[in-house]
Amino acid sequence: MSTELERARDEAERSREEHRAWLRGPSSYLAAVARHELPVGEALRLEGHVIEALPDGFRVDGEPSGPRTVEAGRYRLRLSHQNAPAIVVLDAEAPKADLVPDWFPYDPAFRYVVALEEDLADVAIGSTREQDRAATRAGWFAFAVGGVACRLAALRLREPGTPPDALELYFSDATSGHETYRMRYLDVVVQSAGRYVVDFNRAYNPACVFSPHYNCPIPPPENRLSVAIRAGERMPKGINPPH
Repeated sequence: MSTELERARDEAERSREEHRAWLRGPSSYLAAVARHELPVGEALRLEGHVIEALPDGFRVDGEPSGPRTVEAGRYRLRLSHQNAPAIVVLDAEAPKADLVPDWFPYDPAFRYVVALEEDLADVAIGSTREQDRAATRAGWFAFAVGGVACRLAALRLREPGTPPDALELYFSDATSGHETYRMRYLDVVVQSAGRYVVDFNRAYNPACVFSPHYNCPIPPPENRLSVAIRAGERMPKGINPPH
């Protein structure tokens, strides 16, 4: 294995350990206990704070704010905008579901360095709370799995708090729904001008696998692969996949 691949594997392993530790912490998805929808222009008094939803963010106790987590004594209030604002309440002291993250062994065959085939378009993708989410399709990444040609649309959500250079892959594959959750995500990393690292070993589960209080993007039809991507995060231990 080359030095570059060894470094990529080691970084993936460190990321997995950090994620395990974070899930046991007070701000993890498993700490979510409630969700309050907050339409733009409306305000809610919650745990000593007054939070108002704005078109481009929030106002917390009179001060403008982007999406973030607000400390509120025992609780933490996660401000989620997504152009359909909501507050997710986290309680570090509440019992947590006994879910343990799990991953496939690192496989360098699922790490690609590829060019982006530019194909700019504004699109809408579905979500787990049946709210369309506005996104920009930056283009396509083409690669092969076991000799089968594949491609995925690279998307950027058009929502407050999303970095302007972010590129994400929302996808499903032949493992989805049994070996892995019904969909997974992957953050694409720029390597050099015009080249990107698409490393499926870094594919991760959405928040909604751990809690029903989140609103997660659903892969568009063109990102539903027929091949198996046995890399990245698997179904968490503690979840019985559907038969």
